[in-house]
Amino acid sequence: MLHPGTSGPTPTTRVRRLARTTLLSAALALVVNPFAHPAIARADFNRDFYDFCIKNLGQGNDYCCAHAGGVVKGGGCVDPVTGNVFSTTSAVMPG
Repeated sequence: MLHPGTSGPTPTTRVRRLARTTLLSAALALVVNPFAHPAIARADFNRDFYDFCIKNLGQGNDYCCAHAGGVVKGGGCVDPVTGNVFSTTSAVMPG
């Protein structure tokens, strides 16, 4: 706002405004960034863990498949990358 007899903001005032605006923009960018680009978790299917879980931990297909990085579908465990289906019968050793 200009007062009568003044020519405008002084250079020091301009620098303060610029610094304040820059800091506000930087802070806003840091706050918004995690929401704009959410982290994407992706784990490859670990067949060895799936087999170990079924055989040794005594957990069900749903638990072992999810923790091995697979997708439970139709009673089996699907590797999301290759589409291969693994079932508990193929993971359990006879005997």
